[in-house]
Amino acid sequence: MRQANLGKILSAETREKIRQARMRPEAQDRMRQRMLGHSVSPEAREKIRQAALERKNSPEARERRRQAHLGHSVSPEAREKLRQAAIKRMASAEARENLRQARLRQVLPTKDTSIECLLRAEFKKRRLHFEMHKTMFGRWQPDFVFESARLIVQADGDYWHSRPDKKATDSAFDKAAAAAGWSVWRFGEREIHMHAPACARAVARFVRDH
Repeated sequence: MRQANLGKILSAETREKIRQARMRPEAQDRMRQRMLGHSVSPEAREKIRQAALERKNSPEARERRRQAHLGHSVSPEAREKLRQAAIKRMASAEARENLRQARLRQVLPTKDTSIECLLRAEFKKRRLHFEMHKTMFGRWQPDFVFESARLIVQADGDYWHSRPDKKATDSAFDKAAAAAGWSVWRFGEREIHMHAPACARAVARFVRDH
């Protein structure tokens, strides 16, 4: 029988009938029973997986899924309810706070500024122990944190930190740090470029004395 069928081309309708027959529960159960006790090699499993992916992503399969979704349209009223529910969830204070805390916990690749790099190199020369951009007081991530001396060092760019809104933010941070028992030192961009070693020496003296 197998030899007789060699060379014959099955029509699309015949192939579909065979596929549907194989999809029946009783046919699948018979296949499962025949496969019991037959271990499948990793190579065979990979071939089966690839074949399943090809069937799943074939144009015919995609068209069947598209047709299946036609008719399942969502009414405007249902869409509006979904939209309003999403707005309520996002608008709640708890949700906003959760999002903010999640962003603070993210460890993202950051590029240090040129003045931060200068101070970092000077601090390392003096073998000072510090952390950079550590989240503190719930919302801020200062440039350098010297935990042992409870000292925070900020490298302030001349342009950004001269803006009124940034000055207000810096002032709020300084007050929060002072309330928690921390000292905050700020070095300006021009000062760092001209006197980075002197800035680092001052920090080193403070850390040693505390």
